[in-house]
Amino acid sequence: MSMLIPEQQQHLVPRAQIIRRAQMSISRWVGGSTMQLAIYPAQSSVAAQDFLWRFSSATVEQSGDFTQFPAHQRLLALRQGAGFSLQLDGQQALVQNPYHCLRFSGKSHSSAQLTEGAVTDINLMLAAGYQGNMQALPVSSDWQPFLMPRPEYSTLLLWSDECELEVRLALQAPGDDQHWLLSAGDLLILEHWPLVQSPEFRTTASGSAASLVLAWLKAQQPEV
Repeated sequence: MSMLIPEQQQHLVPRAQIIRRAQMSISRWVGGSTMQLAIYPAQSSVAAQDFLWRFSSATVEQSGDFTQFPAHQRLLALRQGAGFSLQLDGQQALVQNPYHCLRFSGKSHSSAQLTEGAVTDINLMLAAGYQGNMQALPVSSDWQPFLMPRPEYSTLLLWSDECELEVRLALQAPGDDQHWLLSAGDLLILEHWPLVQSPEFRTTASGSAASLVLAWLKAQQPEV
């Protein structure tokens, strides 16, 4: 992989990519299953733990330990279910609210105790040298802007697991507007996205209560 330093990132061309739900791989583990939404670089793997970032959603069917990722930080939030308590190096953290993101070191010994039945979570893992954030937001049939504070030329992730989502980008030149339509479970990745181009989104299903997950990430050190 070529080396990119932060000062050079402003010269990268923004790029949009949709990963459809049918393209996402699902792997089984002792406590449930994990759906990999996206991984970077594409040739990296969870087994080798050589990825720079990974976005995934896990269904946890029984209490037990989480896999350690010593070279990564983790951002974790609930998507479905009653939640769970997470023991992190002997300290307890509650994962019960879809709108609260828990951030912790991947090298921590973490063990989940389910509150009441299986849960589904969303997980963003970032290698050293990366910064990022993740949050869930209610989504309606009205257009909403992507308002998460973020650095210039960061990569944006928009994942709607509950409903169909329409995303648009209004540009200054007439006829240059961009639109993307996501079915439930699809992921939109906007790479190296400038701050002056802020996407807006809405659900196409009126009257339904749903939420989506937004995230951003950016490398602060050279990528090797």
